[in-house]
Amino acid sequence: MLLADSCFNFTHDSFKNDLNSVINDSICSDVKYLFCPASREIEIEDILKTCEKLPENIFAGVGIHPHYSSELKPSTYENLKRYANHNSVKAIGEIGLDYFRNFQSQGVQKKCFENLLELAIETKLPAFLHHRDAFSDFFPILSNAINDLPPSIVHCFTGTKKELKSFLDLGLYIGITGWVCDPKRGSEVKSLLKYIPIDRMLIETDAPYLLPKDLKPKPKNNRNLPKYLNHILSVIAKEIDISEDELGTLTTNNFKDLFKV
Repeated sequence: MLLADSCFNFTHDSFKNDLNSVINDSICSDVKYLFCPASREIEIEDILKTCEKLPENIFAGVGIHPHYSSELKPSTYENLKRYANHNSVKAIGEIGLDYFRNFQSQGVQKKCFENLLELAIETKLPAFLHHRDAFSDFFPILSNAINDLPPSIVHCFTGTKKELKSFLDLGLYIGITGWVCDPKRGSEVKSLLKYIPIDRMLIETDAPYLLPKDLKPKPKNNRNLPKYLNHILSVIAKEIDISEDELGTLTTNNFKDLFKV
């Protein structure tokens, strides 16, 4: 059984000194495929250099995270479009809206999101979508673009049943993280797993974030790693009453279908 981690943020400073060993550990743990979205343009060169070392295993997104949406300039858009031609780039992302932290004004976030959805349409690449506490703006913007957008994914889904249905009605894939391993914060999302068609689910660690709360033993540095995807898989499989092997095979196939790898 080979697994695919649909979000591994390996540009994070915590991986500065041991990224190669983390990737090797991942592959040795049967997490063979890794996707890293970009949050800022300045990250992209480093992401692509890592992808080029293992082009059959590691893939990239290019985009501007809503936390950095003010960094999108006309020249940035053109640079992202150029990067999108790289063989390792499989999506436009991470893009979307985040009203939980509001590091950027909502107006700036919306303009950036709209522009980068246009980029996904122009480049014919999936959108790798970030959504937090912004459904009333996020859904209409996305709905306006969806007919021209390739199949795309809402990563790290933590929303409501209504939001899940709305995203599924648009034909989106749903990314599930170790959030479902948190008995308190993750209980609602865990209860919604049964409503996600198995051919629309991807699994992800969102490493180094969202270390599964029920992981034993926990690493002393509380850093999440791609190899812990096996644990997340087991929790999801138990909840929806499917074997781990079947779930692993199906979600890896979904990864390959979405990112065309």
